[in-house]
Amino acid sequence: MSYKSFRNEIIQKDGAFYTEQVEKFLEKAVELAKNEKYEDALAISHDAIFLARYSNAGYANLYLYGMLCHLYIDSDKPEIANKFFLAGMDMIEYYKGQDQSEDEFMNDINAFLDLKIVIDREMNK
Repeated sequence: MSYKSFRNEIIQKDGAFYTEQVEKFLEKAVELAKNEKYEDALAISHDAIFLARYSNAGYANLYLYGMLCHLYIDSDKPEIANKFFLAGMDMIEYYKGQDQSEDEFMNDINAFLDLKIVIDREMNK
């Protein structure tokens, strides 16, 4: 069995479980970020990214990338935020027209482009 077929089997069998765990991790990361505990929020968000690889959430995982962009901006690491911005834009393009309406798609693009403005401003300080 290849890695890809193993991973797909996990997603089909246990994807909902992993999606639930990602949501819990994301909620905790948001809570920590609100309390300005950015390093802890980043660590939990990275764990959520790992778990998201096995979730069946698909496009919804985009919000994790947005969260990481914000956290890295708040942690004065705009270069890393930019990497997550690019990954998020790739995800938007990959899922274009699949899991979301045209309005949702445009809202997500605009939200990420707003992040890019902040990232660029921080990188040019």
